[in-house]
Amino acid sequence: MGSEHGDVPYHTELQGRKQMYQVKRDNLAHFPVCQSISAAFPGTFSCTQLATKLSRLMNEFDRRFSDFRAQHSGFAIFANPFTTDVCTAPQHLQMELIELQSDSGLRAKFQDAAIQDFYRQLSPGLMPQLRLHAACVLSLFGSTYPCEQMFSIMNLNKTKHRSRITDNNLHAVLRIASAQDLKPDIDTLAMEKRTMKYESNVLNY
Repeated sequence: MGSEHGDVPYHTELQGRKQMYQVKRDNLAHFPVCQSISAAFPGTFSCTQLATKLSRLMNEFDRRFSDFRAQHSGFAIFANPFTTDVCTAPQHLQMELIELQSDSGLRAKFQDAAIQDFYRQLSPGLMPQLRLHAACVLSLFGSTYPCEQMFSIMNLNKTKHRSRITDNNLHAVLRIASAQDLKPDIDTLAMEKRTMKYESNVLNY
């Protein structure tokens, strides 16, 4: 999602409109399958109908991706915060962008690291708004599978046979189910447990 790809949606739309214009002029150069059908069955293939369907398809894409157009400036800040115009950025990001763009060390990290890893390296205390902005952008492109999986787990646990399950218990079940990739630090947990037990014995003594 680098800055070199910032104009891809515009060029894609321009290319699509150019192809539709050619179809309206009975030019199927960009549609080889349709071209072969038209050649095999002369007079049966309607370029006008194809142009109408292409127009509907483009309008549907415009409708479905209109939200991305509205978020273009936010995507640009995320993709390259070092070249973005601070004056046109949202006010809550301006000071952090100024500090970021003046830091040569962070600029070098941005060039070497993957973009999601770079934002993870930013200090939460110094640049919380930029980290939050990056998290919001990255979350837009996540799969819906984890959400669907979570609802399935909830439905499996909250049945008519478990009507007395509380919200806290359900929250704990979902929390454990969604944290399967986390590895517990057994040594630290055991040490804390032993420390708590020792302090309790000292107080009781």
